[in-house]
Order: sequence, then structure tokens, then C-alpha cells
Amino acid sequence: MSSNADLARRRDAAVTPAAASVHPFYPARAEGARVWDADGKRYLDLSVGIAVMNVGHSHPKVIEAVRAQAATFQHLCFAVGMHESYVALAERLNALAPGRSPKKTFFANSGAEAVENAVKIARVATGRQGIVAFSHAFHGRTHMTLSLTAKPNPYKAGFAPRAAEVYRADYPYAYRHPLAELGGDFGERMVDRLRDQVRTTIGENEVAAFVLEPVAGEGGFIPAPESFLRGLRDYASEIGALWIDDEIQSGIGRTGSWWAVDRYGLEPDLVTSAKALSSGFPLSAVIGTAEVMDRIGPGMLGSTFGGNPVSIAAALATLDVIEEEGLLERAHVIGERFAGALRELGREHAEIGDVRGAGAMVGVEFVKDAAKTPAPDVVSEVVAHAREAGLILLPTGTHGNVIRLLPPLTLTDAELDEATEMLAAAVRHAVGATAVGA
Repeated sequence: MSSNADLARRRDAAVTPAAASVHPFYPARAEGARVWDADGKRYLDLSVGIAVMNVGHSHPKVIEAVRAQAATFQHLCFAVGMHESYVALAERLNALAPGRSPKKTFFANSGAEAVENAVKIARVATGRQGIVAFSHAFHGRTHMTLSLTAKPNPYKAGFAPRAAEVYRADYPYAYRHPLAELGGDFGERMVDRLRDQVRTTIGENEVAAFVLEPVAGEGGFIPAPESFLRGLRDYASEIGALWIDDEIQSGIGRTGSWWAVDRYGLEPDLVTSAKALSSGFPLSAVIGTAEVMDRIGPGMLGSTFGGNPVSIAAALATLDVIEEEGLLERAHVIGERFAGALRELGREHAEIGDVRGAGAMVGVEFVKDAAKTPAPDVVSEVVAHAREAGLILLPTGTHGNVIRLLPPLTLTDAELDEATEMLAAAVRHAVGATAVGA
């Protein structure tokens, strides 16, 4: 078997440098919360493929479902003939979708494809073109979705022209938004700001949809306030626009409920899902109210591989595991333990500016001073030190100064304790004992 060093040389010769990796190791095997690289080093994984392996790596039930389906047939294409499991997963997701309205589902391959199809649906369903995305957003890397994504480097720079009729509004980032310092309900203030932005720069009758992550992922694990989400829902309905709820990173149990918006009993018009939906097999979904989905005519949506039967089998098994093993409840326990430990650590180190998240989707933002100057160098050092100790972490955030914790929801108490200790050691190493401003 090739070593990490051998693979690095082969990679340099064969793979474009545009396909970058956070970590310089080459995974060779994974099970549960553990990953082994090409040199045989073992890691505890708090990335799970960026919120993909919510039920842990190589879960036996998922693997068995995939093997059984692969032995039956691998592909036909639903445009040729729709297989029963496609319908079965659609039924399952329709029942799990937020809100009480009847739902219908379409399957594609990736999160970006789900968002792009949701935009297509919204434009046809409303007869409008304007799409409002938000600052600190990440929705993908296709032409449409990189236009919706906010962060220019490395995602958007050089890729032009951007998609037309895409507009940007302010995301309710309480830690960094000046309106949060004025008192009162920050979420309501941000809804008022959104209304003003739409009225003065777009026109309310031009908006087809608002596209929002209820917990901004790549932007820094920023939960939107309940009052903002409620206000957005009301405003979209008021002006005849749709709400596209991007749950690609926050969905499928990550926040302690099937969808992040379930915490508030809200019903979007369209929900996008991918990542954890099928435990690493390519699959994404657009789940929408039947009233909206039925406005799209036959043949207007399609995908050669979308709804592949092997990926569908993995998804059905993943949903079973989450239900049977009580992983929604477990997500709350894991998240509370990590957030509590980080807040305690923040009392030692003022470089920890904010700890936030929902369920087992926890972010910690590092700053240099009381002015909240981002400290991406601290994050880089934390990630590197943790890796050497055998802990996989991922940086994130518009300013590169946030560490995101995405543990498998199957993480045991012993693994949780081990991860917490290694994380604390990495933070202490990176920031030292010097207080901000000293």
C-alpha cells in the first residue's frame, strides 16, 4: 500500500492543485468515529466528511443495504423507469419534511444540484426571476450556486460572469452585526433591514425566492435567530415569494431534529438536502410543498444519476439508523457537551470570541482582541496541533477564524471525552495563556 508521502507525490503529478485538501494525509479506512490514514495513523474524526457521515463511518446497516441493492441492480435512470425505492424514499422524506402541508420530492446527486433545481422550481412556480441570497452563505460551486455563495475566495474569484438576477441581503450574524448592539430583538431588526433592502434595491414583486441556511455553514456555523426565520417566512408569503431552506449541512439530524427549522415549527416552501442523507453515496433531494412542486411540468426536471438505487438504499438505511438508535436526542447531548467545554475554555482564553451552534453542529470563533479582529492564524494552529494528536478538525467562516465541530451522532461518551481533551489541548497550545489585549 502507498504511504502518505507516496500518494502526495502521485497527487502532485496527476491532480489539479485546484482540488485542495485541508489535511495532508490520505484516508485508507474508516469505522464509526475513527479514520486510519495510508501510514496507519488513527484519528478521531470531528469532520465526518463535512457533515456527511452522521451515522458514523461504515455503519453496518448502511453497508449491508448498499451490498444488497448493488447485487440486484445498480442503475437504470428514473427517466427510463422509476424504481420502487425512489418512490419509497420520497414518501419517507415527504413525511419527515417540516410543516403539515402535503409534500413531493425530486432527487439529484449533490447539494449544489439540489439548490440549483430549487431555484428553477421557484422561478417557474412564481413566474419571477429574482433570487435573494445572504451574506456568509455557501450554496455550492455550480454557475448558479457559486453566484448564490457569498465568499469570493476561493469559491468565486475568476469565475465570471455570475448568474443573473441574484441579489444579496444581510445574514443575521449576531456576533458581528452592528444591529445586534442596539438592544431589542435582533432578528426582528434584521427582518426590517431585509424588507428595506428588497424594497429599495430589487422590488418585492420581482422576488421568486429567498435562499437561506438556517445555520450558516461555511459562513461560520451561525444560527439564524428564531424571530428572523419567522419574519422571513411571513415576509416571503406576504410578497408572493418562496422560502428555500438550505438544510444540506444542517439537516438529517445534525441539529438534534430532522431539520434545523423543526426547532421552531416552521414550514419552508422548498427544502434542499444532501450530505448526510445517504451516508457518503451521491444523492440530494428537493422536498417541496405539493402545491409548489405540481407547478413544474413533466420533463422539466431530470438527472441521469439522481435517485440512483444504491444511493437510495443507503439513504433509507441511514434514516432507519437515526430513528432506531435515537440519534436526534444524541445530537443534543454531544452538542451540549462540546459547547459547554468550549465555553469553559473561553473563560481561560479571551481569544475564544464566540461559541455557537445547534445540536451537534458547534462552531467556535477565534479573535485577536476586544475589537473582534479575526484570528485565522490561531485556527490554523489549532487544526494542525489537533491533527498531530490524532483529531480531525475543520476550519470555516467567512474570515477563516472559526473551527466547526461535526462529530458523528454515534460518538460514544468515551470518544466524546477523548475528543474534548484533545480539542482543549490544541486550543491551549495555539492561544497560550495570554489574555486578549494584554
